[in-house]
Amino acid sequence: MTAPLNNPLKPGLVSIMMPVYNAEKFIRAAIESVLSQTYPLWELILVNDGSTDQTEKITREFTDPRIRLFHQENAGEAAARNHALTKIQGEFLAFLDADDLFHPSFLALMVSYLNQHPEKDAVYCDGYYIDTNDKVLSSLSNFRRGPFEGDLFEQLVRASDIFGPPMTVMVRSDKVISSNIQFDPRIVIGPDWDFFTHLSQFMIFGHLNQQLCFYRVHQTNITLTAGNARKNHSLALCRLKMIDLPRFNDCKEEVRVYVFYDLMVNLISEELNSIEWLLSHPSFNRLSPCEQSRLIRLTVIKQIFLHSGKSATFKKWLKKATSLCPNDQKTNLVRLFYSFSPSIFRLFLNLRETLRPKNAPASPFSS
Repeated sequence: MTAPLNNPLKPGLVSIMMPVYNAEKFIRAAIESVLSQTYPLWELILVNDGSTDQTEKITREFTDPRIRLFHQENAGEAAARNHALTKIQGEFLAFLDADDLFHPSFLALMVSYLNQHPEKDAVYCDGYYIDTNDKVLSSLSNFRRGPFEGDLFEQLVRASDIFGPPMTVMVRSDKVISSNIQFDPRIVIGPDWDFFTHLSQFMIFGHLNQQLCFYRVHQTNITLTAGNARKNHSLALCRLKMIDLPRFNDCKEEVRVYVFYDLMVNLISEELNSIEWLLSHPSFNRLSPCEQSRLIRLTVIKQIFLHSGKSATFKKWLKKATSLCPNDQKTNLVRLFYSFSPSIFRLFLNLRETLRPKNAPASPFSS
């Protein structure tokens, strides 16, 4: 649970959450970037998630009373962030990981923006990717869509490449507290994407076109160390939670189609029972019949590479697809060819994949 609303938030104060796990190499620089802020009204809520290295020793070297140190048994990033949510006292909430840095003017400019735009509930900025030696590699904006302002729910549902790392965002704390939205401990990769997607149902975002933070790229970033199975499981959870949100079916159809494509073709392609469940999901059935048909066709094509012994299941799905959109020539052709000979059709797909140009874009609209 987040801090109760009857516990008054301190005007002007920024609560900065920092989950920490075995961060001895970079945490000193991260804390010093907070101490270097030109805006003095902040508290750093540092949650040590059961570190086993010198992290705790380093954090205790800092005696500034604005740094508040908490401990928990190792439970993961999301649990540490939720722990921090219970401790916030500030009007504003910011996010900084233990290997990243704030520009000295980050807090001042972000708070100033929100003070000047009372109609906005949150603001996000640009920043830089840096290496382990603080060398600037690229702007964050080179790898994300937008910028966008206003209601960002549909954009966040479409994909996670809006904010980049969570440190680019500052929100009004009362919005987080009143929504009672937390980070999902089941999600290892992307808990911030899930968190902000849920928050965006109720929030209006602004954008500050300045590079005010530094995201460090190194070999122990969780996005690099987590295996593909863990990544896909986490991202699938993000997607599965989206399709149950009240506003999901208000998104443009192309966005909803992309979400189901990402789930069925990219993320849970190994899980036939989960795909079967999705085919009967109310949000899937809200798609136009021909879009449902196309998604089923694309899913079957992917599945044929993975599950050679499930021809009865795929024939059933293709039958459903052709009944949904009888005039879809591609789906009719796939069904006819596959029904004639699953093994020959599989050889055809393998040949097509071999002949596909290496730089050909992977797209839900290309098959």
